[in-house]
Formats: sequence, C-alpha cells, structure tokens
Amino acid sequence: MLRPVPGSRVLHEASDAGPSDRAGHRLHQLATAFPSHKPEPVNPTDRCHPGRDFASQDYLALATHSRLRAAASAALGEHRLSPPGTEASLAVTVPVLALEERTARFLQLPAAIAFPSGAEAIRATLQNLIAAADDVIIDAGADSAMFETVLTARARLHRTPPGSLEAVERRLRRLTANPRRARIWVLVPAISAFASVMADVAELSALCRAYGAGLIVDVTHDLGAMAQSGGGVMEIQGCTGCADIVIGSYAQTFGAPGGFAAFRDPGVRPRLIAGQGRTAPFSPALAATILAAFDIIDSAEGRRRRRRLHGNSLRLRNHLMADGLRVMGQPSPLVPVRLPHKSALARTGLLESAGMSVPLLQAPTVAAHAPRWCLRLTAGHGPADIDDLADLIHDVTRIFDMRQRRRAGTPA
Repeated sequence: MLRPVPGSRVLHEASDAGPSDRAGHRLHQLATAFPSHKPEPVNPTDRCHPGRDFASQDYLALATHSRLRAAASAALGEHRLSPPGTEASLAVTVPVLALEERTARFLQLPAAIAFPSGAEAIRATLQNLIAAADDVIIDAGADSAMFETVLTARARLHRTPPGSLEAVERRLRRLTANPRRARIWVLVPAISAFASVMADVAELSALCRAYGAGLIVDVTHDLGAMAQSGGGVMEIQGCTGCADIVIGSYAQTFGAPGGFAAFRDPGVRPRLIAGQGRTAPFSPALAATILAAFDIIDSAEGRRRRRRLHGNSLRLRNHLMADGLRVMGQPSPLVPVRLPHKSALARTGLLESAGMSVPLLQAPTVAAHAPRWCLRLTAGHGPADIDDLADLIHDVTRIFDMRQRRRAGTPA
C-alpha cells in the first residue's frame, strides 16, 4: 500500500489551479512545497493523529479508555485463554455469561449470545434460522455477511432500496397473497453503513406482525452511540425490544472486538449454541472489557460522549451542506459524502496528502457511479477537528471545481 505524498501525480494535477484562489491556497502550497519523488511505502508505526483520523470506527472513543484497559488486564490475570471446543468442554466463563445477560437486558430481550465478531454473529444466527424454502427481504444497505449467508442457505432473496418501508410492504403483500408454508424474514440495518440511512424499525415491526414475518435488525452502527440512553435507533423510535432478533458488533462502540445476537424467543439460544458448537470461544478478557464499556455507556460519561458525537455529526453535516456537497442519509456517527466518479480518487489523494485519513468507498462496495467518502466520527473529535476537515474538503472541492471550469472555458 502506498501513501499519497507531496510531489505525486494527484498533487501536481491539483497544483495546476494556482494560488490565486484563496480557498485553494493552502493546498496549493502543500502541493508545490516539495520536489517530486516516488511514493514511499507506508510505515506501519506512522499513525494518523486522532484528530485527523476519520477512518477508524470507535464512536465513543473508548478503545483507549483506562477503565477498559484495567478490566482487560484484570480478566487476563484471572482467566486462562481457552482452546476451541464445545460449550460444555469450555465451561463458559463468568464474564462471557455476564456479557450475554447484560446485552439482552440492554436490548430488552430475554436472551443473547456473544460471538467473536459481528460477521460471525450474522452467519451463525442466519444459518440456524433460515431454511432453503424461506423468503428473505433484505435492505440493500445490509452487511455483506447477510447477503452471503442467505445465498448460501439457498433461500429466496428479495432486495429493497435502503430504508424503503414502502418497498418492504409491497414485497410482503405479494409474498403473502397466496397460502404458504415457508417463513418470511425481513433483514435491515438500523443505520446503513455506506449511506447512513435510518430504518423505520417501529413501522417495520408493525408490518412484520401484520404479515406474519420475522424481523431481524442489525444495530452495529447505533447501539451505544445514539439516543439518550444509548439504545440507538430503536430507543429514538420508542420500539426497543420490538424486533424478533437483534444482531450487531461490539467493535464500533464498545472498544473491543466481538459480536452478539439477542432473541425475543429464548428457545433460540440453546438451539444456536448446539448448532454452532462455539468452535471459536469468546475471550473472557474481551467480555470483561465490553462489560466495562457497558458501565460507561450507561453512565453520565456515556451520555456526555453521545451528545458530543451527535454534535460533531450535526456540525460536519451543516458545514458540508452549506458548501453544496451531497451529504447522504441522516445524522449518525457516519457522514457519507457523494463524489464525482471521475475525480473521487484524486480528491481523496489530495485530502489525505494534507494529513487527513478518510475512507473512500468505490465499486464493488457501492455503485460504480456513486463513489463517496464515508467519514467516521468519534466523541474524541473536537470542534476544531471537525472545522479543519470541513475547511480542507471545501479547499479540495474548490480546486477541482476551478479545474473543471477552466477546461470548460468558463471564467473562475
């Protein structure tokens, strides 16, 4: 992997705009301050300054919290690292069981189970619930592991546009028009990862009850990070506990890797454990770390961090929309910004050369005609960090707009 460096082709193209435009002067100086040379390999130890890192997913900035580190150290001193095996042979540790109980209680559901990752939670849960004859309606913004697992199960897949309640209702009406024995499942992310579209979980729950379908909600990008008490989209919409199954990852908000699935029917848990055998056991040290994160999320400190994160999201979105950029979705820890497909890579290179770390999403992750930055905010970003990013994006946009006008023969 190569780092965009001063003197690279992208920067030379940008420097053609010249220093006359005040908005682009800062980036022009950056582009012309160093002689041209070949790109250098990235040094793994050269980490982006936290205030300029908009690519990492640590929404409440808990990954380096002292209480999480202390909990992990204490658990490592008390529990051994277990080899793969069945639940019986592993004698599942107290921290793991406590984490599962805490997760279920937080989601207001009877039972939950922890997994080594969010993707594993999705795969193991869907593999044990979805049969070949089932019809599965999936939001297009869902995690790729959902699509892969449904296709592997040979169920009938029905895709809907992100966040479209009407599309789900049309498919439910069509699928239930005739008598049937197969089950119908509706799979949606509460917040879509690539467009920040918020699902109407309350209305989806009512639709699923009316048509006899099961509702599975992925809360990876909102649980703990959104709403007054950290309950995410379902708390905002007043429907916590309404889904049949809630799936997610701890990694984005709770400061440690792991995944979970919680169930309205407590009988699903033993069936799921028997089916997948816990071949990859959940580490007690990670469980203790996530439990410490739950304590923070449930506290006044957690509420302060969520308010700061929400304020950062609104601040950045307002800056970018005021500059005429195409900001997608609703306020969340993710701020997707649509880019022109011909210059998306060059814009990203120029922005990163100024010291910002930003993720560029291109095909096949998103549609080829709709590349975007997916800016990931944390409670650790300050107002100055948000303003600096917005200013640099404004500068980059002006530079490329000037180049386009010059090519078209339009005065700048």
